[in-house]
Amino acid sequence: MLPLPHLNPNQTPTAAAAPVCPAHGAIRTPWRWGMAGMGIACFVMGAVGAMVPGLPTTVFLLLGSFFLTRSCPWLEERMLAWPVLRPYAQFVRSREPLSRTVRISAWTAMWTSILFSLALLALADRLPVWLAAAIVLAGLAGTLAIARFRRA
Repeated sequence: MLPLPHLNPNQTPTAAAAPVCPAHGAIRTPWRWGMAGMGIACFVMGAVGAMVPGLPTTVFLLLGSFFLTRSCPWLEERMLAWPVLRPYAQFVRSREPLSRTVRISAWTAMWTSILFSLALLALADRLPVWLAAAIVLAGLAGTLAIARFRRA
């Protein structure tokens, strides 16, 4: 829970008061509220991924950091301080470029998972064309994101 600012005993808090983010002031726009919500959701998924085998962690933390640095950086710091996410914080905060080996292993792991998922869905006869296209497009977006992420 966020601490409330010190109130004068004669003052009462108003319902219209927006939560305060020390780095950027109050979160007033719907766009920033949406980005903060997406950031929190991504961090929660990252925390679940840290405990559940097969569910990615780093990608959710990177997305959560992206959203929260644009809406409320203070909240990003709080999320990265969670004990379950602390080991991943170093990767998220790093400024080093990714090596070619890391990029290739990330692409290999991602496309192996994509192709395995597509094969399982096709074998179970539960792979409509639109879903296959969405999965492949997401994979292409991931490939581009890895290619552009922290280039040397």
